[in-house]
Amino acid sequence: MAFTRSLRLIPAALAAAGALCFAQSVPPRDLGPKIFQAQWISVDSLQQDPASVIPFPHGNDPIRDGELEVRARGWVKTDLEGLNPQAQYTLWVCRLSSTPDNRCIALGPVISDEKGKADAVVPWPEAASGPHAVFFVLTRNQTSMFVSGFYMPGAVPPPPGPQPPSPPKPSTVEVDIKGEIASVGSGVFSVAGIQILVDAKTRFDGRVKSFADLQPGMTADVTAVQTSSGLLAVRVQASSKK
Repeated sequence: MAFTRSLRLIPAALAAAGALCFAQSVPPRDLGPKIFQAQWISVDSLQQDPASVIPFPHGNDPIRDGELEVRARGWVKTDLEGLNPQAQYTLWVCRLSSTPDNRCIALGPVISDEKGKADAVVPWPEAASGPHAVFFVLTRNQTSMFVSGFYMPGAVPPPPGPQPPSPPKPSTVEVDIKGEIASVGSGVFSVAGIQILVDAKTRFDGRVKSFADLQPGMTADVTAVQTSSGLLAVRVQASSKK
């Protein structure tokens, strides 16, 4: 990867690089497919490393959440929450190298609002096409505050074990029962010595319009299905007593 501008850790060069990169075009509605994504990590939360390739002195601005996306049509999108209100940051992209020349370039500004939220879409350098192994940095006042990465939770839940088999579903095969109603109870009646349940979906045809109309001695033609509780009447057609 060949970046066309170098990172010089002096304010004058930083201002010049920022001026070149901040003259950006208006992003289109469709930024293209997402080809890279990372979280924003506070530089202050990382372990101290004298050989770190993160540029600039390291700062400790607050951040609650944030992510960065590189989109295929040549744009970099970033969203952050919990920043210092109304603060101006600069978004940089850097190669994985400790060589200072041609290592980092400024992509554009990222400015937080009065609630500490920041949303920005900045252009990727047109000349920097092809494969890249890079990281991103957000700076304020020539100080690195956030770097692209990810946060691994301290307690990762174990992978799920084998799921127990589902209990067999009750058969839905219908059976027909014909005969004289011997008894009628609470939500149940018997025909030919067989107990039959009813529920709110049981349909009543013929001379009876509801379960309350059933009486012992009536002739019934019942269509029922087997459930875990017993035979359940789907349809009951009953005639008058003999």
